[in-house]
Amino acid sequence: MSLRRFASSAGVGCGLVAIFAVSVVGQLRAQGSKPAASPRPEVPLRVDTPPRLEQTPRVNVSPEVATPALSVPTAPAVPGVPPPATVQNLADVISTSVRAVTDKAGPAICRVETEDEQGRLSGTGFFIDSDGTLVTSYTLGNASEDLVVTLGDEKFPARRLVADGRSGISLVKVDTTEPLPFIKSGDPRALTVGTPVIALGYPLQLPLSHSFGTVAGFDSGFQGRLFATRHIRANAVIQRGEGGAPLLSLDGAAVGVLISGVEGSNGLFALPIDAVEKVLHDYRNHRRLRPGWLGADVRITDAPEHGSTARLRVLNSKGPGARELRPGDVLLQIGSWKITCPEDVLNASFYVTASEPVEVRVSRAGKVHTYTIVPMDPPEGEVLKVLRQDPGTAGATSDLKLGP
Repeated sequence: MSLRRFASSAGVGCGLVAIFAVSVVGQLRAQGSKPAASPRPEVPLRVDTPPRLEQTPRVNVSPEVATPALSVPTAPAVPGVPPPATVQNLADVISTSVRAVTDKAGPAICRVETEDEQGRLSGTGFFIDSDGTLVTSYTLGNASEDLVVTLGDEKFPARRLVADGRSGISLVKVDTTEPLPFIKSGDPRALTVGTPVIALGYPLQLPLSHSFGTVAGFDSGFQGRLFATRHIRANAVIQRGEGGAPLLSLDGAAVGVLISGVEGSNGLFALPIDAVEKVLHDYRNHRRLRPGWLGADVRITDAPEHGSTARLRVLNSKGPGARELRPGDVLLQIGSWKITCPEDVLNASFYVTASEPVEVRVSRAGKVHTYTIVPMDPPEGEVLKVLRQDPGTAGATSDLKLGP
């Protein structure tokens, strides 16, 4: 069983350059400038293909057969109590919500095309500001610095700003003198299991299409392989060409970016939108990606302190955290991220930026200490080490592996 990204083998869970060190041990139509895209030679089209986690062979399904409408018996009316929902009115609510979100967010969603050595490649993107900045999949952004964006009936040339293999996304820019429609960011942290979400993208060479589903979980990795940061897992259908599409809440805000498919594309993993904002922050402030490093390894402890099992195991003497932190400290918080286990450290580490001070809270022998530390650019090859117990194997430990 394998997990592949829209982004390429360097996408989901690729080599994490994190706060801490070396291997994982115990981890946005108003019309603007409308430059017409230059004529392009006709090349066979490839569609950015969702990675899948296949467990069973695909089965041919017979055409839909009309079935009689479901009828739900109604309970006797009770004064002061609203009547129970029926299948029909629930379907109406979902249909109305999907149409409203599509009408609101659709104008800011675009088709992104480029070429690589194998031919033309097509996927989805969406604008995240009115200046023409959009996010799409790593595969598209990494294939070429020059791309073509189709927004409504018009095509615009676009250029890559940055392609981040860790997160599986690329930031692309359409130069414009007038504001463009964009999708506002939502709050991924407000999501819970069962929260309704909608994916909107351009599958294959078809028109903008939606997929309705619910949040199924929040995962740091899959089958022993870690993501760069915790991902949103949703029960929604995803198809080829939808890599880079937005995952939307019912108010039309972007809470994530489609990164990969699960189980024959019947589920998906989405990068939280705040991770996109971290990549954008790095580019705007440093013109490049700036993952931060403190020089510490983390292991799970069987003696939790203040609700956390993430204990510092080793500190690099040359790391910026060596002066304040101590081996044996239990991590409680990194920046705005609460820490309860080593996987939380992996998630929080993605959002730390080199040269920008971060507050780190630890428990030392039961007493809470808070330090402000300035992370460094990580030495070449340094990634976070996390040691955890292997479930089902008492006392044993195993490395969490990073990368494809």
